[in-house]
Amino acid sequence: MGTMRFHFLIFLLLAHPARGLCESLQDPSDHGPEVSAFISFTKDEEEELEFQIQRNEISRKEYVRSKRRIAVHRQVVLDIVKKSGEDVVPELHVVAASEVDQLIEDGTKALRGAKPGVILNEKWKLIAAVTRGELFYVFERVSK
Repeated sequence: MGTMRFHFLIFLLLAHPARGLCESLQDPSDHGPEVSAFISFTKDEEEELEFQIQRNEISRKEYVRSKRRIAVHRQVVLDIVKKSGEDVVPELHVVAASEVDQLIEDGTKALRGAKPGVILNEKWKLIAAVTRGELFYVFERVSK
């Protein structure tokens, strides 16, 4: 009986990893209206993904990548907001490493050795490179 309970607990942890912890760290009421709206938006996006995966509208691979992309986007925005102290959500583009060339011409080549802050092709500022199951790059469009 104890083994069955243990396996059930492991299942719950794997099915909903640190859900309560993550939600408490990203409580919209802890932020201003713009950041709160962004957090609510990302939660809505996650709910939509849950809906799609439950109805087999997307593949498991698409689901996992999208969940990771949302998590990276949210974390980078929260890090920027924490550092700046401002209630401003920057417009960021989060792409998997395999998608970089779709966003930036010769982007994979341009990223070799690039550090956050570098401007690529005079259009994109590299904000971060984050590994969450796979490598994601976070960019901000540079306005002239």
